[in-house]
Amino acid sequence: MRAMKKLAAVAAVALSMTFAATAHAESKSWAAVKGSIHGKANMVFGGNLAAARSTKVFSSAMQMMLTEEPDAARAFEMLKTGCNIDVPAAITDFTVVMRDAEDPLVVLALNGLDEAKLVACVESLTAKELGKAVKLTAKKKGKITTYSVPGEKEKLYFAWLAKDVLAFSEDPTAKGKLEKLLAGKAAKGALGKYLGKVNSDHALWAGVSMKEKEDGLTILGGYGSVDLAAGKWNGTAHIVMGSDKDANTAAAMGNQGLGEIRTKAKGTSVSAMINSLVLAAVGAELEVKGTLGDADLTQLVTDFDKIF
Repeated sequence: MRAMKKLAAVAAVALSMTFAATAHAESKSWAAVKGSIHGKANMVFGGNLAAARSTKVFSSAMQMMLTEEPDAARAFEMLKTGCNIDVPAAITDFTVVMRDAEDPLVVLALNGLDEAKLVACVESLTAKELGKAVKLTAKKKGKITTYSVPGEKEKLYFAWLAKDVLAFSEDPTAKGKLEKLLAGKAAKGALGKYLGKVNSDHALWAGVSMKEKEDGLTILGGYGSVDLAAGKWNGTAHIVMGSDKDANTAAAMGNQGLGEIRTKAKGTSVSAMINSLVLAAVGAELEVKGTLGDADLTQLVTDFDKIF
């Protein structure tokens, strides 16, 4: 019974975390980085902020982030007042490449911003802080640009993969890490196959290649996306199992578990999403489809805590 509940919960969470259908469009950030996926990466995800920016969940998430990260809030305000750069509006889409949810390579596609404009902004803001003119030097070697200020030992490392596409690691002072993260080629094997099936222009998308054993079933990974239309988030998750038999077993277990969850979810914002879920085995994949209204998404986390 625990396994049934867990499978149903995983399916539901998968939709809110992303996974879905075959498509052809590409986001700018993915187009810029897809040929530089480091060999040990097993997880790639991204999103189209232009599609999500007008939603309640985006504004709520942004407000929560700014409340919890006062330094980020201050930086956003400085960029807006000092350089007329609205950070949330400036990022059109993003891609993140990771290995086992660690060492992320973050790639941002920017709207109306390039290296020259950002360097000028940093120089202006730094000069205001220090009370004197500051000249930021930039030296590019390969894909990496080293930024430094005369007289300062610490340097920062970023990569402009296109005129308006910026890439960096979690530690911008570590040149070697960024070089390593950008040293790969196009994803191959299972990850490459999964990423070839997603639509990177959707509001959220992902491809994961990670073999696991759960309750006797083999899970090889998954792929998909979540799109936004008419105020509703629509997603399809493809969880790749080890065999057709495993997929059929997982579907049966998941559907039984969903029955129990639907009872617990009555009267909550999660109810509509849980009721919309459809689990089915398609060959060796467990396919999960569902829909959630944008107005309900902000309450989702609270109600999930009550149910699970």
